[in-house]
Amino acid sequence: MRWQTGFSLLEVLLALSLGLLLLLGASRLFMAASQSWQAQAAAVRMQEDARQALQRLAQSIRMAGMFGCLQQDTIEFDDPLHAEAFAQPLYISHGADGRLQRLSLISAEVTQGGGRPDWTLLTDCRTQARVQAGPHLPGTGQFAVALHRQDYRLVGHQLRLRSGSSTGVLVDGVSDLQLELRNDAVHLSLTLSDPQQRARPQTYRMRIALGNPVANS
Repeated sequence: MRWQTGFSLLEVLLALSLGLLLLLGASRLFMAASQSWQAQAAAVRMQEDARQALQRLAQSIRMAGMFGCLQQDTIEFDDPLHAEAFAQPLYISHGADGRLQRLSLISAEVTQGGGRPDWTLLTDCRTQARVQAGPHLPGTGQFAVALHRQDYRLVGHQLRLRSGSSTGVLVDGVSDLQLELRNDAVHLSLTLSDPQQRARPQTYRMRIALGNPVANS
């Protein structure tokens, strides 16, 4: 009596079906893991972008109205229009939708290499202080403080910064940015979104105390 060897057609089809099910399950697990990794990477990127943007905004806002070692009412101006600008060193405007349109700040140079100053404050830090347009060298017994105007504008989903003659994108993917001045502090709310919608929008809030209470909007 001879025995049959090998697999029947039914057994082969069953094995193929089980193999396909295993492959399908493995591919779904891989896709889910890949999507989860991409979502985490997008969330981390938004957190880092928000951290850098908030750090820069906080630094600029705290320095608004800081013009050196003497009080602002002792400063003399060569141009009356400059005096009007310095009387409002922090200016906030919003659009009809409540989003930021413009944040304008005037302050002393925070770091070296800030480019050509908009104004120079010449002072002896005792009794004299004068603001002149552009860069100037200090005289005998004087200090020269470089002063800059910084303009933050929300254009589409980009927060752009203009300082001097340079303009750049500070952060992209901004879906909402609101600033409100209350009790000598700026209350800021920044919402970032992932353009590819791999992660949920994230909102970051910060209260920034003004270094100079005279600054207002």
